Amino acid sequence: MKKTTFHRFPIDNSAILYLALIRKDHTNTYRFTMKLTETVCPETLQKAVDQIYLRFPTIVGGFHFGFFRSYQVPVEAPPQVQPDPGCLITMSREEIRRCAFRIYYRDRNIIMEAFHALTDGYGAIACFTTLIAEYLRLKHGIHIPVCETLVDLEQSPSLRELEDAYLQYEEGKPLHLPSRYAYQLPGGNAERNAIYEHTVRIPADKVLAAARTYGVSITALIGTAMASAIMEMQHRNPSGSAKPVRIMVPVDLRRMFPSGTFRNFILYVLPTLEPEEACRPLTERIHHFAKQVQSQLDPKRLASIMSYNVKAQRAWYFRMIPLSLKLAFMRLAYRFFGESNSSITFTNLGNMALPEVMIPYVKDIRLTMTPRARSPYNCGMMSYNGNFTLNICRFPQESRLEKIFTEKLDAVLNGEE
Repeated sequence: MKKTTFHRFPIDNSAILYLALIRKDHTNTYRFTMKLTETVCPETLQKAVDQIYLRFPTIVGGFHFGFFRSYQVPVEAPPQVQPDPGCLITMSREEIRRCAFRIYYRDRNIIMEAFHALTDGYGAIACFTTLIAEYLRLKHGIHIPVCETLVDLEQSPSLRELEDAYLQYEEGKPLHLPSRYAYQLPGGNAERNAIYEHTVRIPADKVLAAARTYGVSITALIGTAMASAIMEMQHRNPSGSAKPVRIMVPVDLRRMFPSGTFRNFILYVLPTLEPEEACRPLTERIHHFAKQVQSQLDPKRLASIMSYNVKAQRAWYFRMIPLSLKLAFMRLAYRFFGESNSSITFTNLGNMALPEVMIPYVKDIRLTMTPRARSPYNCGMMSYNGNFTLNICRFPQESRLEKIFTEKLDAVLNGEE
């Protein structure tokens, strides 16, 4: 691909929050791990990175911190592949400035890590699958056709891929959502030197059959199991009056608002399980959860939330505030009105569809997400080759949520409490 000069890109509406939440011991980072059927060759992997990094200038890059605002800045040279340290590690502010994107290798695994301010799951998957495809092309000489999750390296990045899609939908009537305190899982002050993972693999046909039986989405189905497990934890460890359990579910806005951007373009829905609802029959809980998800996915509602967020960011008085004060204010506001508004984040990236020629080389793929700053857990799920892989990630060594969740999940999938 011919080199195209990109200087900098104004950050999108999601990125400014992720930048505000940077701490010495925590950044909103995620990793994709793809397990191949053969040992990874580091030299070939580096050649693949060299070939693809210019194609994704808004992903393979870092952030410039000015006096009033921040910018995404593409890297000058390709990042160097490194041996995998073994777990997702917090990025330092200097790393985020230079290159908030990493490529690791270990045995048969290729790993991509990214700071969430760079891109969401859609952009990350496009970049990662393109990297794997180029690696396989260099290693085995195979031709891999371009598809929805794989870009053409012969073409330069399009304006559509580089756009801040939030700005295309700012004309709606602004809607500000009120905050409500939700139950917080214990262990928020745990040591941050390692992230522990509990992986649950479920046959896709079993999940799909259960979703069809209840007539709900997979996100609502698994989300109900997670909410029920967290409510059970609260009942086992009471501290004051019982609080609602709210699941923060990221929504890919491209499903409702046409966009091909590789930058962040997500909002969240917040289905809730109230304490008094915990004793209701399982079927009622699942249907109530699904109705909440569906109602919050109303395009007019999402457009209004986008409009509120963008108008606030673009207001003249906000732009005139020095960046350091802006980030401090947002950090404080998020502490009291953001993360406390939900109990856990549950990300479902859906099915990973690879070109047929790649499938014999790829055994598995999974998503790992950094637990939130003041909550010890996070959860990501995706499916590939007939299986759903769900990863519960946590800071503390003591495993408490995982066992209860597995019990609730079995009940949901088998239709019995």
